[in-house]
Amino acid sequence: PKKQLTMSLLRTLGVLSRSRLPQPLPLRATVTPLSHSLGGTFMSKQRYHIGKPINSSPQEDTFDVLQSLESQTHFGVAELESLQNQFARKAGADGVIDRSEFSDIMKGLGITDTMLVDRTFAAFDKDSSGDVDFREFVSGLSIITRGTSGDKFEFLFNLWDSNHDSFLSREEFVQFLSTSQNVETLGEEMIANIWSGLDVNEDGLVSLPEAKRGVAKLQVSCRAFSIDDDLNHANLSVEERDVAALLGRRVPLAKGTNIISQGELKTKFYILSEGSVTIQRNGIEIEKVVGGGLFGCEALLASEYGVTAVASSDVVILSINFSDMYPLVAHDHKGASRLSHRAGSTLMKLYSAISTIGAAHNSISKDVDFILYKERIMQKVALFYHSVGKNGKLEIQATKGVGSPQDLSVAYSPGVAEPCLAIKDDPDKAYDYTSKGHLVGVVSNGTAVLGLGNIGALASKPVMEGKAVLFKTFGGLDSFDIELDQPDPEKFIEACVALAPTFGGINIEDVKAPECFYIEPEVQRRVNIPIMHDDAHGTAIIGGAGLLNALKVVKKDIGDIKVVVCGTGAAGFTSAKYFVSLGVKKENLIGVDKDGVIYHGRPDLDGDNAYLKVIASDSPLRTLQEVVVGADVFLGVSLGNILTPEMLLTMNKDPIVFALANPTPEINYTVAKQTRNDVIVASGRSDYPNQINNVVAFPYIFRGAIDVRSRAINEEMKKAATAAIAAIAESDTKRFGREYLIPGPGDPRLKIEVSAAVAQAAFDSGVAGRKSFDVQKYRRKLADEE
Repeated sequence: PKKQLTMSLLRTLGVLSRSRLPQPLPLRATVTPLSHSLGGTFMSKQRYHIGKPINSSPQEDTFDVLQSLESQTHFGVAELESLQNQFARKAGADGVIDRSEFSDIMKGLGITDTMLVDRTFAAFDKDSSGDVDFREFVSGLSIITRGTSGDKFEFLFNLWDSNHDSFLSREEFVQFLSTSQNVETLGEEMIANIWSGLDVNEDGLVSLPEAKRGVAKLQVSCRAFSIDDDLNHANLSVEERDVAALLGRRVPLAKGTNIISQGELKTKFYILSEGSVTIQRNGIEIEKVVGGGLFGCEALLASEYGVTAVASSDVVILSINFSDMYPLVAHDHKGASRLSHRAGSTLMKLYSAISTIGAAHNSISKDVDFILYKERIMQKVALFYHSVGKNGKLEIQATKGVGSPQDLSVAYSPGVAEPCLAIKDDPDKAYDYTSKGHLVGVVSNGTAVLGLGNIGALASKPVMEGKAVLFKTFGGLDSFDIELDQPDPEKFIEACVALAPTFGGINIEDVKAPECFYIEPEVQRRVNIPIMHDDAHGTAIIGGAGLLNALKVVKKDIGDIKVVVCGTGAAGFTSAKYFVSLGVKKENLIGVDKDGVIYHGRPDLDGDNAYLKVIASDSPLRTLQEVVVGADVFLGVSLGNILTPEMLLTMNKDPIVFALANPTPEINYTVAKQTRNDVIVASGRSDYPNQINNVVAFPYIFRGAIDVRSRAINEEMKKAATAAIAAIAESDTKRFGREYLIPGPGDPRLKIEVSAAVAQAAFDSGVAGRKSFDVQKYRRKLADEE
């Protein structure tokens, strides 16, 4: 169905458009599985259609019926499909619901007053048949859930107008007040005073306008049909609230109620409106959800794995069946997509909490179900995240209006000729008249992607899109991801050089060693824009900041320490060289790869491994177990669990361990802390202290470099970034220490401090294209962007 959405406006507004624009969506939308190989899918393959409950004639096309209903209600086509799912679960084979089934639906909207339900059913049942079909249902529901306060008021007035003469008797007016307004505390005397003020003709009747005037004087709000009230504490966007109010079923529950059982199949998730809910796994409390929180999000994956959720107090929850969201998600509805993303994020946080707590509880850490689930959950949520809504993570938006002939005449022909000629005469004008001054190319051939290895250019695209998103989110830089199906280093270099006019800088990404050590400097030599292989330099720059701060904490001199680098690919080899440039003595640094210690004379240090000679050691030791004895620093960018507790015990006092393998570090943080209480641990994971994450550096290094039109990223700029990152953490005196060596990703100080430091270093070292640079003015400019 996504391919048939021809109007981009609908994608911007969402299918839930109250302007009810025509929506050329097919009536039958096939929602396909995300993955059958991961032990289940988010969306079971299923057909969504409006069928018998519409009661359309054989000659009447059901899509036309939907569009007709859309034009008569506040619902879009996709919403009508979702409502049909709900309706069909209640309706029988004849496609209608009776009074009892209608009452269940009203309870889900928080409407429990029997008399009000009866009157509402009668109002929906327009043909007085004793049942309600889908057309009648959505027509009435549109008013009570999406209508204005005036619409609701008039609807309620008519409910109590027994004679259908547009007048209410005193008794009917009292019923109207008691069910529609927050006036439970009004006594008989107050009601009598209100009535006497309305019934000016003393004929025992009030009209609709008179009732409106009287109720307005009470200054109370309409409480009937107000499920939105249950969302007041939820931190939801307007679009998310629309979906939750539309699909949510209001359920009040007593304290102690078991809302979710650990082994049951999860098909619903919940928004907590009032009270609190305790989440448990194997009887161990994992977290407490309070008002506005989501839980039960395992339903996103239709998983039998999960947790127990118990009401810790009297609660009110909104129960949402995930299958009802499928049509909205399939049609790119903004609110449904966002709410699904929120559910996925909540699920990942729960998984992280279980992992953290599980390390201290054998009943969880040895839980086979949890271990199996842990292996699948990220994969399944990630696939959902990338496919829901507009596919992928990127889109292009225009920065200038092109809606009029006048706009077109300057955006394109003939006006566009002017900036073209200006750039021809002065190439630097490209920074003024095009996106070059804020555009980065993320270029990869997919030969060394994360921990996946050589998966090829196309398969690397999600990673490169992600990198582009990080450039935009943190550095304010736009980016194109470019995946080159080109393993040949020379041809890859030629492609990068040919692309250079487009960009203000190029981030080379996920290119394998040793080719990357040749490609990056060669591209930089041939172009006059900054080039950086982030996999290599990002880790080195941030690891360097962490090292400098850790040494301050343990009061050791960088010139005296012994360093072991385990893993000598792009990140490890570059970090080793960079640590030496920061002050580590070369003779005190030992590199280790899969074949053991890298030493002078090792037979394989020729050919592809010749680059390792730069960090080769004269040590007679040959294994990791031997070289860590007495070491002050261990930097791992290698394999999970390769540094054993026994090895850690042989390291020097106050050892510094940077275990950066992902997702399983060289030694687990908790294990390391339990082994030695004097150890400082950093990792690549966000769920432990001291995360070494490249996003702390690369967006700001490129931002500072491009803003001064730098022709390169040199060592002075890298060291300036390291110093700025280290200084940010050190300046936070209340937190600085063993558990806080590096600012976290997204720290707002990074953009100002690191970008400014890099820009100043570029200018001072002579590689900036700008002829003048005022760093204080630049810092103010960056601060104004926040």
